[in-house]
Amino acid sequence: MPAGDINSPTPEAVKAVQKGPGTLVKGLYVGLATATCGGLTSALVAILRNNPRSRLYVVGTTLNCFILGTGFYVTRDVFSKRVFKYPQDDSITPRERIILSGASAAAVGGAWGAVIGGRRNLIPGLITFGLMGLGGQAVLNAIEESKRRELNAHQDLSEEAPQKGMISRFFDSKDSPIRKLTPEEYVEKMRNKQLMVDAEIALVDEEIERLTKKLEDENAWKEAGSDSA
Repeated sequence: MPAGDINSPTPEAVKAVQKGPGTLVKGLYVGLATATCGGLTSALVAILRNNPRSRLYVVGTTLNCFILGTGFYVTRDVFSKRVFKYPQDDSITPRERIILSGASAAAVGGAWGAVIGGRRNLIPGLITFGLMGLGGQAVLNAIEESKRRELNAHQDLSEEAPQKGMISRFFDSKDSPIRKLTPEEYVEKMRNKQLMVDAEIALVDEEIERLTKKLEDENAWKEAGSDSA
């Protein structure tokens, strides 16, 4: 084997890099994010309410948020690939995303409610978290649609011709006493002026020639008069 191939990646390693982190790893990332948000919020609430069991309250809320966040992401990914048979998350329509997120949140909320509170919390957890999933995904869809429209508007403006300034609009107006000439009009105007100047020069040359001839005739007449005298 050549020395340069010692550190070359194997096909399995290349596939692993291309696939990226698995569903469970991504779910743990999401769980950490939700646990952080839940922990900070619960700590703020405990301080404001002066809860004597603030530490236990913060720890319990953080753990619940971690489990719910991780479970929601993993369940949503499983539903997307195994139940709804979507090839990629980007190919899902906004309406289907709402249904998928609502179903995933309802499943996780109902299951976790039954775990921590028994069967009597199954239906309330399912309904509450299902509505949260539906509402949250609807808000995300609205934000994405707003960003998409804004991006399309910027692209349309960039493709349009640049707008004329106030001075240009003033010169191009039909009611304006002054009008901005195009390059072709300017060349034609200069050409006409040159023709007028050439015509005036020709007239001046003719006048000079006439006066010169007149002066020569007068000189000749005077010389003829002096000779006869």
